[in-house]
Amino acid sequence: MYKCECSTFLLKYDYKEWIIMLKEEIEIMKLLSEKYSENIQIHFEAPKKIDEIRTFEKKIGIQLSAELRELYQLTNGFNSFMTYMDLWSLEMIIEHFNEGYNDWIEEDDGNRYIVLGSDGPCGFLLMEITTGHYLKYGDEGEITNIDSIKDLMCWNIDALYDNMRGF
Repeated sequence: MYKCECSTFLLKYDYKEWIIMLKEEIEIMKLLSEKYSENIQIHFEAPKKIDEIRTFEKKIGIQLSAELRELYQLTNGFNSFMTYMDLWSLEMIIEHFNEGYNDWIEEDDGNRYIVLGSDGPCGFLLMEITTGHYLKYGDEGEITNIDSIKDLMCWNIDALYDNMRGF
């Protein structure tokens, strides 16, 4: 059985190795979705060009991490009812940001966050705007620090494998 090798972002791997691993994570999710299409349905949006990502950053007034820029060049988000997390498209992030969706996401430390996607049925994946750190904001208000988006991709694949055991 495949188990992801989750890491602390760039501490364990050089950047090129990390990009290859991120591409592999997406390919594994795509292959699982194709092989088990009756049970697993993951929709991947078409990738964005770096110019489109930079335009997004200027429009919303934030800078994405290098990791997110690379990911959005592979896919402009994905969603599924079976994955651990969904990554919102840049357009969906802008839509929610413009509607003031992020106003409630201010912790006691005074940091401001942007919603990048969902984490399970009621939670959210957040990025702290100033530092670029990732958090999971659970459905009951619990907060978990996340080392990297690649770790979340690994958890997605692990969750898919766990769900497939019943097929």
